[in-house]
Amino acid sequence: MDRRTLLRNLLAVLPAGFILPSALTGCRDDDFIPENPFSGSVLIIGAGAAGIYAANLLKKYGVSVTIIEASNRTGGRIVADTTFADIPVELGAEFIHGNRSLLVDLIKFVAPERLVPMPGNDVYWLESQLRNENYLKESTALEGEGATLFQLLDSLATYPGENMTVTEYLTDFPLDPRFIGIANALIGNEYGSDNDRVGMLALKEAEAGYSSGSEELILNSGSFWNIFEKAFKAEIDAVILSKPVTAVNYTGSKPIVTAGGETFSADRVLVTVPLGVLKTGSISFDPALPADKVEAISEIGMGIGLKIILKFSSAFWEAGTASIIGGDKVPEYWVSSAGKNGSQVLLTAFVMGARAEYLAGLSEDAMKAEILTELSLFYGAANVTGRYISLKMKNWAEEPFTKGAYSFPTRTSAGKPAILAKAVSGKVFFAGEATNFNGHQATVHGAMESAFRAVKELLES
Repeated sequence: MDRRTLLRNLLAVLPAGFILPSALTGCRDDDFIPENPFSGSVLIIGAGAAGIYAANLLKKYGVSVTIIEASNRTGGRIVADTTFADIPVELGAEFIHGNRSLLVDLIKFVAPERLVPMPGNDVYWLESQLRNENYLKESTALEGEGATLFQLLDSLATYPGENMTVTEYLTDFPLDPRFIGIANALIGNEYGSDNDRVGMLALKEAEAGYSSGSEELILNSGSFWNIFEKAFKAEIDAVILSKPVTAVNYTGSKPIVTAGGETFSADRVLVTVPLGVLKTGSISFDPALPADKVEAISEIGMGIGLKIILKFSSAFWEAGTASIIGGDKVPEYWVSSAGKNGSQVLLTAFVMGARAEYLAGLSEDAMKAEILTELSLFYGAANVTGRYISLKMKNWAEEPFTKGAYSFPTRTSAGKPAILAKAVSGKVFFAGEATNFNGHQATVHGAMESAFRAVKELLES
């Protein structure tokens, strides 16, 4: 099969309307796939978005694929609770970031009627009041400082300075202290940590590469993982569950993987486990991974992340509210029942970094009290506590086969995702959101793009 035919076939395996990741769309046919592509066997470690999508692509080319998963379910960090409310409550990935991605095309193919914009507008906690974005940008009382904040956010991709944390940059800038909490919500918390831990050069790298769009989309019904279950049923049904990997030996011609007390062998291994698992060292590699890859694993951030879904008898926020941004205890709350085909009232507290560590150290009652106190501060006369019914919390750092929420850019991680993504000895390949180096790390579509990249590398090996 010639290169042009093989590329055409690769495009044909994608559902109608699919687009290639932006990093690949410019490739010429004769640069994309070798004349004699790899067609042996591949063992995929991890059954999240990257692993399942990679399996689907590889199987179309006669590649024998085995997928093993450490936990007792597929989906990785895409998982919904179906018992807490009258709609599936997403405990992991929830939003579709931007409207130009493999993920959007997949949803449009599988269930286009379910893809809708996140309804409403954000409000910001500023000087003991909730304000809308127009106020921040246009109020004369703020003397242009609010507009400066949004200009700063828009300029992160062209940051011209030296390496430092976001907090150090905002201090040097200087940013009006009134906007520090909002800036933490929109930068550090959004990126998976806080401004004290996110580094400017790695952040610049991520911002400069981001190309999927600024839209925030949701699914109005069903669960996120259900999209993958519909599109890739055969691959998901074939996953071997409850097989945590402890060793990858690639000294011989065929790598040997030890998982759950068994050994598996294949011509190639594709590792898609979360960065947090690689950080623990629970998977040994023989030979040891190259020093630069070990450094990348260490330097890219992966921290605690909490999603706390609160159920109320009725809404106390104004109609049309999407998110409440800039709290001290919780940087962002969003109305997780908005736009959904349910009747119950849900608010999600999204907390990363040091604030997540603090809340996770409390009892559930103490944590609930902290959150309700903050919401009562926002909505003083609304009897927030009286409307509270119950909560559901997910602490991703406690998940043994995840060990954190998602990767984030640190002061020392610029350039490291590309190193983490590199194959080793032509036998061990890497995919997953933390290996995405085109600006879409920490996203589901970024995980899918990394799988596409890894499949290309495998077919060329």
